[in-house]
Amino acid sequence: MNVSCIILNYNDADTTIKLVQGIKDYSSLDSIVVVDNHSTDDSAARLKDLNGGRVHVISSLKNGGYGYGNNLGIRYAYKELGATHVLIANPDVMVTEETIAAMKNAFLADESIAVTAAVPVDQSGREGLLGWKLAGLFADLLDTGLVTRRLLKRWLTDEPGKRAFYLTTPVATERCVWTDAVPGSLLLADVKAMMACGLYDEEVFLYYEEKILGYQLKKKGYRTLLLLDRTYLHLHSVSIDKSVSSILKKQALLHKSKLHYYKKYLKINRFQEFAAKVFLEFLMFEIWFLTKILGMSW
Repeated sequence: MNVSCIILNYNDADTTIKLVQGIKDYSSLDSIVVVDNHSTDDSAARLKDLNGGRVHVISSLKNGGYGYGNNLGIRYAYKELGATHVLIANPDVMVTEETIAAMKNAFLADESIAVTAAVPVDQSGREGLLGWKLAGLFADLLDTGLVTRRLLKRWLTDEPGKRAFYLTTPVATERCVWTDAVPGSLLLADVKAMMACGLYDEEVFLYYEEKILGYQLKKKGYRTLLLLDRTYLHLHSVSIDKSVSSILKKQALLHKSKLHYYKKYLKINRFQEFAAKVFLEFLMFEIWFLTKILGMSW
């Protein structure tokens, strides 16, 4: 395996530099590709100092979003560096070499695996979102609503631990679970499997990239594996907040990506599209009322 770590930067050089310095000597990585996604600050100039040895710094000609920037790095790693696998990493993560090695070893146990991931935790050690079982339009919308998500949590939330099994690799035995999609903050992917799915959908600027990738991989018979006893630190939304600070702007981007997923991949009809738009518009009003009128934090 030839593993290249892809780190996408946008106006967040401090966080990106910290991550590169933390992992640049890992023997489990063959290279690191830092993509500056057309930052509007001095990121591009500062990141150039990282260039050299196993670290490659490239720049995008435009800020085309998460998928566009990561695809640029993936293609560079594959064509120029001979990468067979890519570790997609948000700048705001910290991961040990042992976790990366475990994610790599899992590929040796089952040739149908296209993606492996570990469990995200915050600074207090609390687990974040582990992954998703892909659902249809109705369930996906209910999982978006502030009230419906909480009232129907028992039916909408996947509990991977209940489906855990032990996977034996040539190196160790890992407690794992199959899932349909995992958070994009840190995942290890087979490059050829991703290319077979067209890489990330560049029509999506931000959000829902993981579900779209998971949908495409599953459709082609590939599988996604979550390692339940391996973790990484994720300072959630640190990088996103540098790009989109307003909760309403974030929600608008999320809804746009959702509708794209529903139309392009779930193939919803016009009535379903209208119903989805009405539901999402109501949710936008609900968030506006809670944050702007009642002054609640998000």
